[in-house]
This record gives sequence, structure tokens and C-alpha cells, in this order.
Amino acid sequence: MAPAKLSNPRLDRLIQIFSISAVIGMAVAIAANFFFAPTEMTMGNVQRLFYFHVGAAWVGSVVFGVALLCGVLYLRKSNRIYDVVSLASIEAGLVFLTMTIVGGSFWGKPAWNTWWIWSPRLTLITVAWLVYAAYFMLRGAIEDPHKRARYAAVYAIVSFVTIILTFVSIRIFRDIHPVVIGGTTEAAAGAAEGLQEFNGLDSAKMGITLTINVIAFSLLGTAWILARTRLQNLIDYADSLKTRVAAYLGGRGQSGQAVASGVILALPALQAQVSDPNLFNRYLIGGYAVMSSLALLYMLYLYVRQRNLSNDIALLTQLLQEDKRSRR
Repeated sequence: MAPAKLSNPRLDRLIQIFSISAVIGMAVAIAANFFFAPTEMTMGNVQRLFYFHVGAAWVGSVVFGVALLCGVLYLRKSNRIYDVVSLASIEAGLVFLTMTIVGGSFWGKPAWNTWWIWSPRLTLITVAWLVYAAYFMLRGAIEDPHKRARYAAVYAIVSFVTIILTFVSIRIFRDIHPVVIGGTTEAAAGAAEGLQEFNGLDSAKMGITLTINVIAFSLLGTAWILARTRLQNLIDYADSLKTRVAAYLGGRGQSGQAVASGVILALPALQAQVSDPNLFNRYLIGGYAVMSSLALLYMLYLYVRQRNLSNDIALLTQLLQEDKRSRR
């Protein structure tokens, strides 16, 4: 496995390009969701959560597919970059999956009068979340980097079965969750959840808005994967420096500052009667606020951890340089 590089100007440039594009894309998507998309007749404005919800779900599935592809490529070529990208993709995918579940809960409360129901799709998406979360437990349990990368690659390939099952579940089992893409019968089943067919200009606006959201989330996902790849490079480089410092200082290596980040999500206790359509806006704003907060927290996590790792690397490099001078 090739060693990590501290500096990669091309990667830095790509991160900057996709980060700026993602910010612009998400701003356009939010504007389209609120001011361009038509208002659904049954649920009113709360249906506008549909665009964020589907965008996050679709891109989350795609990045898990990227992890699968990188897992296959790593097993064939044993190139470190495929392991790193697979790791970055699964971490970003978990954030998107969490956003999907949260957004769906805010949509489900006014639609089904409950935050959650153990229907086949919701059960399987919970299983998928737990399976991919266990990916990081697997990596943490194996010390040898080559063996860890191989096992992680196999796990990423097998885990994608949960995404496939989640997608096809509502076509196999009876489910309250609407089918977003389907025939007339399936579309009618989702009408109560704000997915009845639009005609003419309204239909075109809905399709355009959904496309804008998918593109915006795709840009965001790409930026996250690239940023997480750079972060992993820093982690690996810092680990190599710690080993060198431990060797130079006779086992008295300086340990880097560890950063632990977790997100505790508590759904607000909204007890309003959903029979009043005017109160649906609470769920709309709540859904967008929590999903956006998750995205912002993950970006903050990437920034803080990268900053701390950069400080660690600077300190370790200084220790190595001072030790070399003292030995001359």
C-alpha cells in the first residue's frame, strides 16, 4: 500500500471547485424548492420536503455504489486510493442516509400522523444504516493496514445488498411508503403523501426542481468525498510521523490530539393536530432545518479535524527537526 502524501494541489483545487459549486447548487435548490416548485394540493407546503428527501436518498445510494466499485478495484489492484475513496464514500453516504431518515420522519408525521412506522422500507433503511455504521467498527478492529483494507473492501461490496433491498422493498412488499418512480397504480398509492401526478407546467416544474436537487446533492457528495479523502491523507501522514517520532525519541512519541465528534439528534415534540394544513409548515421548516444542520455539522467536523491534524503534523515535524539538529 503506497504511503500517503501530505500535499496534493490537484486534490485541493478539486475540493475548492466542487465546494463552491455545491454551495451555489444547494442555494439554487432551496430557492427552487420554495419558490419554483408547485404547491401540492393535499399536503400543501410540507410536500416540498420531498425534493431534499429524495435528493439525499438518491445521492446516498450512489456514493454507496462508489464504495462498492472502489472495493472491487482495491481487491484487484491493491491501490491505497481505492480504499481511501471507499472509506470517504461510506462516511458521506451515512450522513446522506441520516438526512434521508430525518427528512422522511418530518414528512411522515403530517402524512401518516406518526414520526416512524416499521414498514418494510423503513425497516430495511434502518438495517442499511446499521450495516454501514458497522463498517467503521470493522476497520477499527483490524490493525494491519493491508488486511484492514481487504476486509473493508469485501464488506463494502456485500453491504450494498441492503441498499438494493431497500430500493425494491416497496415493489415486493405491501408498504405505506409511496413509490416515487412507478406506474399509475403505484402513483395513486402515494397520492395521500403528496405525490399525485401533476399535469402540464406543474409537472415540468416538479421534474425540474427534483433534477436541480439531485444535481446539488451530487455536487455536495463529491465535495465531501474529496474533502474526506484529503483528511484521510492527513491522518495517515500524521500516523507515519508519530511512528518516526517514537523511533527518534526512543519510544517517547508525542500523541496527536484526538478529536471525537458525534451528532445527537432529538426530534422535536410537536404535538399539534395534523388535521390543520396550516400547521404543516412547522414540519416543513423543521425538516429543512434538521437536515441542513446535519450537513453543516458534518462539514464542521471535517474542518475541525483537518485543522487539528494540521497542527499535529506541524508539531511532529518540528520535533523531528529538533531531534535531528541535536544529533549532529
